[in-house]
Formats: sequence, C-alpha cells, structure tokens
Amino acid sequence: MRNYLEVARIFRALAHPMRLKLVNELIKGECCVGEAQKCLSISQPNVSQHLKVLKEAGIIISRREKNRVCYRASDDSVKKIFKIIFREKLK
Repeated sequence: MRNYLEVARIFRALAHPMRLKLVNELIKGECCVGEAQKCLSISQPNVSQHLKVLKEAGIIISRREKNRVCYRASDDSVKKIFKIIFREKLK
C-alpha cells in the first residue's frame, strides 16, 4: 500500500498546470526561483509555493548557491513520467 500512497502523492503534486510547466522547465535544466518566476510569469511567492509542493513529493531537488536556491528534476524517472503522460516532446 505504501507504494500506492507515494505514487498518489506524486500525481497530486503534478495535478496543477503551472507545476507541470515548472517541472517541464526543470527537466530541461536547473534554474533558480527568479528564473522560474520569469519563465512562468507569476509572483515569486507563488513560484516558491509550487516548488515546495514538488520538492515535498520528491519530484525535484534543490541546492543552495550563496543566497539563491536552485532546483532541478530529481532523476530520470521524472523525465519518463512526462514522456508517458504527454507522449510527445514538450516545449
């Protein structure tokens, strides 16, 4: 049952269009909050909230670089999930 709960947590985290777009960008490469904010055209607090949800679900990981926090997809399984879900190359 534990595996089902983990999978459900991942899909709940991905159940928002902005988070899907954010993960797609992070699959392409690492970015910091300010870069993500520009890419998504939403407020910094909103970006941070979406990143928190994704990080708690284990979809992304972060690293601190001086006073900035940079994020990226946690591993190749995230890329595989996106390929299955979208069945096409995302832009």
